[in-house]
Amino acid sequence: MATPQRHILHLRYQPPFNWQAMLRFWQLRALTGMEWVTDNSYGRTFSYHGINGSFRVIPLAEQQLRVELDWPDATVAPELLAKLRRVLDLDADSQAIDARLQAHPLFAKHYIAGLRIPGAWSAWEAGVRAILGQQVSVQAARTQCQRLLDALGQPIDEQRKVFPTPSQVANSNLAMIKVPQARRDTLRALANLLIAQPEATPEQWLKLKGIGPWTVLYVKLRGLSEPDIWLGTDLGIKKALAGQSSQADLAQLAPWRSYATFQLWNR
Repeated sequence: MATPQRHILHLRYQPPFNWQAMLRFWQLRALTGMEWVTDNSYGRTFSYHGINGSFRVIPLAEQQLRVELDWPDATVAPELLAKLRRVLDLDADSQAIDARLQAHPLFAKHYIAGLRIPGAWSAWEAGVRAILGQQVSVQAARTQCQRLLDALGQPIDEQRKVFPTPSQVANSNLAMIKVPQARRDTLRALANLLIAQPEATPEQWLKLKGIGPWTVLYVKLRGLSEPDIWLGTDLGIKKALAGQSSQADLAQLAPWRSYATFQLWNR
């Protein structure tokens, strides 16, 4: 295994940026040994083209984040840098997003400026989290994901692991997770699909039993960071919308419905 090198990156963004809201979202879902969240920082392990690494992010003044990237190559490929920027949603135009959403009746009385999309590392990881999160609480989903990581995650040192790969999931009976057998079957079916077709889109996942529109939308929201995903069938969104005196045309929230989804989740 190649020895990691420490790269210090200063990544710029356009304000406003609600860093604390992102940290709260990650904190509720963080997996021990793979992610670490403090009062002001977020870090995680990852695998990129089969090479393991990790990063830690700390906000700086002057519209910058400091990224401490442990990566074995002497240089950071532009594609890896773009992946980091996506996970942190650094290229969002928060001023334009806030201007559009704040004008909508849904947010006339309650709006949080500068929300970003807290990304998952990959569509695969987001898919596993979504499948294990179907019809259960955030805490219950986190517990099952933790069991999966503990059993199948590849160690990169004595304390840290990377998220299990499709091959590791496909070759396991998944007895460590306490879910209905149908959910295990869905995870293995997704793993086998991505082994055979690594570039399969989330829409192509719909042919698998146990994967429906909510799962696909969640993957596009967190695994691909698409900006216009509306999770209207999500239980949390339904609860947030309950009692709203006015639900104007949701098309007015386009092209920023992903951010509207996070606004309602933060309620």
